Amino acid sequence: MYARVTTYELDEQAGDATAAFETAIERIRGLPGLVDASFLIEREQGARALTITTWETLEAMEASRVAATRARSDAAREVSAEVTTTCEYAVRVRGVPEPADGALAGAARPA
Repeated sequence: MYARVTTYELDEQAGDATAAFETAIERIRGLPGLVDASFLIEREQGARALTITTWETLEAMEASRVAATRARSDAAREVSAEVTTTCEYAVRVRGVPEPADGALAGAARPA
């Protein structure tokens, strides 16, 4: 599994950026190999944010680069945010919810 993490500096005058990034996530939702996509905003001042996408394979993440760049750039522009970094990672450990029967209680699974 692979992940792309992008950081943003938000314009305090722009208001809530959530709707713009919900739209960006909707734009990439159908891309092959997408596992999950999240938008996180700093709790205290709301001046920083992250998007995190996870992908089944390196090839899927690489193939998504153009569409993901357009979606994130459009969302950032809409709320006067600055994309400060975009990095790609190999996921080595991934926490998963425990099954209802508790068979893997407290266990983390390799990605």
